[in-house]
Amino acid sequence: MDEISAKVPTPSPRLAGLPGYGRGRAGAAQIFAHRLGSNEAPDAPDRAVRQAVAAAFDGANRYPDLRGETLGAALALRHGLKADQVAVAAGSIVLLDQLMRAYCDGGDEIVTAWRSYEAYPILAGLAGARLVEVPLNSEHCLDAAAMRTAVGSRTRAVLICNPNNPTGTALAPEALDGLLDALPADLLILLDEAYCDFDGSAEAVRAAPARRLARHPNLVILRTFSKAWGLAGLRAGYAMAAPEIIAAIHAVAPPFPLPGVALAAVLAAIELPEAVAARVDRNAAERARLTSGIAALGLPVAQSAANFVWLPVGPRAEALNAHLAGVGIAARCFAREGVRITTGTAADTDAVLDALARFRPND
Repeated sequence: MDEISAKVPTPSPRLAGLPGYGRGRAGAAQIFAHRLGSNEAPDAPDRAVRQAVAAAFDGANRYPDLRGETLGAALALRHGLKADQVAVAAGSIVLLDQLMRAYCDGGDEIVTAWRSYEAYPILAGLAGARLVEVPLNSEHCLDAAAMRTAVGSRTRAVLICNPNNPTGTALAPEALDGLLDALPADLLILLDEAYCDFDGSAEAVRAAPARRLARHPNLVILRTFSKAWGLAGLRAGYAMAAPEIIAAIHAVAPPFPLPGVALAAVLAAIELPEAVAARVDRNAAERARLTSGIAALGLPVAQSAANFVWLPVGPRAEALNAHLAGVGIAARCFAREGVRITTGTAADTDAVLDALARFRPND
């Protein structure tokens, strides 16, 4: 084989320098007693959901809905929207990727608060856009005034994660509405609400999208079934927006966005709101116990509205994460910034607080 034919094709320059997506545990070879690095639900899906998956598997020889229409219609009914205002995909991250590719070109800017979800720089870079990172305020929360100021002539979209990942901090509903009102109407506003079920009443979570979309036709609301709905392993998420924006998502999306078993699981899950309510209540109790316990130990902890807590320990982050891993606790480390710990069971909380009480960063 000559030298020319032996060369491997070079990928797009957009891939150069992109950050990687981290793991919520140290590695596949390490076994953890407490998996608290990926914000998963600590309990298995309800029996009715498992039965729906089993029944759907019997039809695995057939293609599912071309665009997940059955699930989209059910979600539209749940939120008081029209069917053409909902798109589904294998997680809200897929929809966010599709939106950035549909709306952003090289040289465009996307404004977001930072630190936030680590996938954002990757997706923006793949779309050829530049992520403009607006620092969080002293309470580790989105700074609405600074975000408005960061919008410039090249801004194509504004990306809001609320509650924010990894800090768990959230804007109050009226503060979020004020920010949406203040942003230019010609920008695409991406509201990532992966953790919204943990913040506020179930009725408010259900009703808010229709109210906000009626007021802001440039808004896209992204949600997932991976967190409070306990279906992370089935990768299902959805977007709610004006029909024109949903059409743009479909224009860049491949057919069959979700397998039949995932569609069946979600359709069954949305008929069981009491299971979500119970999961949210258990999370609130453990989150409060974990937060107060961390504070009592003298460690910094942000006020979370999600299913995790954020310890902004700065240069001690790696040492803390290694200490937790050493006693069988998987957490998520952000080097020289902090450690995120998922709220799990009562036993998980006990283990974390015991480990933190024995943390000696200078030993």
